[in-house]
Amino acid sequence: NLQYAFPDFASHLGSCQFNNCTHRKEPGCCVRAAVEAGELEPTRYDSYLRLYEKASQIKQWELDKK
Repeated sequence: NLQYAFPDFASHLGSCQFNNCTHRKEPGCCVRAAVEAGELEPTRYDSYLRLYEKASQIKQWELDKK
């Protein structure tokens, strides 16, 4: 759900080739295409990638402790 924390991504979400797109490496990603076309700020996309990486390192047991 991280993608929804970036309102500037909103108009591109749901348009990717794959419905489970992480917007990182998948072919047909509309978010990456928007960055490449200058429609989205590269710095925002870089922030998304950094946060995605951090979030992917959280273990399930860490979430269960809360």
